[in-house]
Amino acid sequence: MLINRLKKRFGYDYPIFTTDIFDCMKGYSYQRIYQMINEAIKSGFLVRFDEGVYYLPTETEFGKSIITVNDVVNRKYIMDKGKVFGIYGRYVIDLNFLVSYQVPNVIEVITNNESRKVREIEIRGRKVVLRKSRLPITNENEGAYTLMELFNNLNMKQYEEEKQIRDSVKEYIKEKKITRSEIMSVANAFPAKAMKNLAISGVLYELA
Repeated sequence: MLINRLKKRFGYDYPIFTTDIFDCMKGYSYQRIYQMINEAIKSGFLVRFDEGVYYLPTETEFGKSIITVNDVVNRKYIMDKGKVFGIYGRYVIDLNFLVSYQVPNVIEVITNNESRKVREIEIRGRKVVLRKSRLPITNENEGAYTLMELFNNLNMKQYEEEKQIRDSVKEYIKEKKITRSEIMSVANAFPAKAMKNLAISGVLYELA
């Protein structure tokens, strides 16, 4: 019963939290639910990835499938079922915009799902830095929010000297279809230097 309900709602290889299981099994006591969880783990139908995190595995030629820490972070702090409520932080932003080529060891996210200004946690031994969003991040503003985060931390001399950064910014704006009004809707939540850098770059005046 437990596995069928989880399969119907989440499918395979998708992070499932304890709260999700409680929600799926309403009407059963916590004791009984934990008993069903343990039985499902022993039978191999459910895998415990980390404390409070599970998934339904598929069989591969190498054995049972494995989800990643990024899968868990993405679902809990970035996006779930198409709804965006966070973005990856500075290190990933710098990597995506070719400001840096160093793959970060630490996962940093900016999310609506954090009440403290900054907090560090570990997921399966991997360090994750959570930062409270400056304003609610949504499907409509995540592109503009990401761009403002970039320019809030960007070295403008590097921006002027490295064409690949400028090209990546232009491509991102085109891909996300970011408009001036979207930028203005989030601008007040950022330090003044973010908008100043954006204006200096000339990007602001290219937006629709």
